Amino acid sequence: MNIQKKILALISVTAILGISSNTIAGESKTDSHTHTHSTLNKGKAIEQYGLPITLMNTIYEGNITAKEMKTLGDIGVGVSNHLNGELTAIDGVVYSIAADGTSTVAPDNLQAPYMSMVKFEPTHSITVKGITSFKALSDVISAEIESVNSFYVFKAKGTFELARLASAHGVEDEDVDFFKYLGGRQMYNLEQTKGTLVGIYTPDYLGTISIPGLHFHFQNGDNTVGGHLEDIRFDEMEFEVQEFDRINLALPNVEEFRTKKMKMIKPPSGSGSGGTKDSK
Repeated sequence: MNIQKKILALISVTAILGISSNTIAGESKTDSHTHTHSTLNKGKAIEQYGLPITLMNTIYEGNITAKEMKTLGDIGVGVSNHLNGELTAIDGVVYSIAADGTSTVAPDNLQAPYMSMVKFEPTHSITVKGITSFKALSDVISAEIESVNSFYVFKAKGTFELARLASAHGVEDEDVDFFKYLGGRQMYNLEQTKGTLVGIYTPDYLGTISIPGLHFHFQNGDNTVGGHLEDIRFDEMEFEVQEFDRINLALPNVEEFRTKKMKMIKPPSGSGSGGTKDSK
């Protein structure tokens, strides 16, 4: 069944941005105030199913399938139903990552409560050097992007001195608090390994729509190990970049989402279990 028939609603969030068109690796930025691009990535959007706030309200089930994900883009990040494994899409293949980091091709019928997909067509790249932590990477990327109020998608391949990863181990109790769940995830380190990073930057003010900050997933060179990126070290790497001014959001058409009254909760950052459980 086509996903368009499954969704409860399709929402397009659009922001018109002023950007510079001349930023490439190794060059300085021009004055972004002198350029106005009202047709930025015209007709292109991040395709997202579900919301981070649904997970924080212990709604861990959705009905988008891995087969449907592949029709929406070629790279992406998410998590499978009942938090039974992280999901990473690279080059049109969706991978499911077990709790121990083992990565396998997801079956077409695998379902998810949350997934972001993009048809990746990078417009430029940035050279990133001397990264000693996830925070350092976040600081560099925040300084390089044209607007901290826009969406960005990234892809990078290279050799990593360290990739500290986490995966989703599944929930037996569907009412388990999401923040307690995050605190109990298994972490594992890959050292001196070749691999690929893919991920999305979401500005903080849209943190209830998509995970705020940098949300990166990692796959090793032969796609046998992967996970949600928690920490990182590398000497130098090229990051391919694509900016987006819109996101298409499909709401889960499952009974629990349709009937549960959700609370507003501050979401965790993309770099793991950060954030606080502030309700109102």
